[in-house]
Amino acid sequence: MLKWFRRANLYRVYKNTIHGFSKPDRSRNSKILKNISVILDHRLGIAPTYFLEIAEHLNVPKKNISVLTFFPHQSEITEEQYQISYCPKSISNWGVLNDTLSDFCKRKSDVLINFYEKDDIDLKYISAKKNRKLSIGFTSVDHELNDLILEVNPQNIEVFISECIKYLKIFFTTKK
Repeated sequence: MLKWFRRANLYRVYKNTIHGFSKPDRSRNSKILKNISVILDHRLGIAPTYFLEIAEHLNVPKKNISVLTFFPHQSEITEEQYQISYCPKSISNWGVLNDTLSDFCKRKSDVLINFYEKDDIDLKYISAKKNRKLSIGFTSVDHELNDLILEVNPQNIEVFISECIKYLKIFFTTKK
C-alpha cells in the first residue's frame, strides 16, 4: 500500500514538473557541445564506460561526462558507486531529492541521455528535473521527456552510440 501511495504521489509531482517545464530557447544557446549527462538503468546491464566513447568521438573531455546509475534496491549499490548512483529511497514521497540527485539535476548539461526503457517514475522524475538543453531517449518512455527519440534496442549499445554520435554532430559542433 505504501509503495502504491509513493508512486501515485510522485507521479503527481512529476506531472506538475513536466507541465511547468519550459523548453529552453535553443537559438540563443551555444551550439558547442561541452558536457553530457546520462541517466542509466542498472537493470539493462550496460557499463557506464560505454558513454565515454560518445565523448571521445565528439571531443568532449571525460571529466565532462556525468553518468548517474539507477538501482531498484539500495542494497545493490556498492560503496564505490554511492556518489554516482541512486535508488527509489533517494527521492522522498513528495519529490524531494537527496544531495547526490540534487547536485546532478542542478548541474547544467548540453545533452541528457535517458538510457532506460522502463516507464519508471523514479527514472522519469530525475529526467524531468535535470537542467539540460537537449535530451535523448527511447520510444518506450514518456515522449514529453525527450527531444530526440531513438528506436533502437537498448541492449545493442554499439548501434545506440553510433546513432547518438550521428545526431549530436548535426545538433552541435565540437570543440577543437
